[in-house]
Amino acid sequence: MDELELAEFEAVPEVAGCADTWWRGTDSLIAFYRGEAEVMEAPRCQTATIYAGLDAWRLKGLDDIGTPSK
Repeated sequence: MDELELAEFEAVPEVAGCADTWWRGTDSLIAFYRGEAEVMEAPRCQTATIYAGLDAWRLKGLDDIGTPSK
């Protein structure tokens, strides 16, 4: 996980946390899972899942969504 380059990604504040975090790129998401590894004191158990090719989803966060009209 430490080898993943996140310069082109931004943290997803909607799921920010100490154990699990998500990072958003232009057409991909990376989910980091550290919680269980920290509890078990087993850093080798940390995992990252990369979801690529998601450009059709227009990966936007809550800050990018306009306020709904009434």
